[in-house]
Amino acid sequence: MVRRIYRVKNCIKYKESTLSSYPVLKVKLYNVMFEPYGELELQVDTGFEGSILLRTEDYVFFQVGELPRDYWRMYRTLSGNIIMRVARAIMEVNGQRLGVYVESPLYGGGKNLIGREVINDLILVLDGPKNECCLA
Repeated sequence: MVRRIYRVKNCIKYKESTLSSYPVLKVKLYNVMFEPYGELELQVDTGFEGSILLRTEDYVFFQVGELPRDYWRMYRTLSGNIIMRVARAIMEVNGQRLGVYVESPLYGGGKNLIGREVINDLILVLDGPKNECCLA
């Protein structure tokens, strides 16, 4: 058996919800002009295949880096296909900068999530008993 030991750097308390709490990450986002949007708390969502999903009102700031419509994404959900507008952006988390895509539904409001496309580039420790999401 191989064991790993992680040193956690930054831990954020889970957010409370109706049934159970959920992990979040605090990230800084910049548009492609490197103008800062500020810090956002994004819900960690392993069920979302993309990078970062934003509410429509947050996405507007990133439209300067929007990709042509041919490169927009479509996701299949239980309620049908959802077309996502896509823009390039820069994310900063724990002193590390990553090029990411921010997405928002063409129709509807959206929500703020961080998905597997970004999660796979980070080492996250989800400590359920302590209700903490930590970067290692």
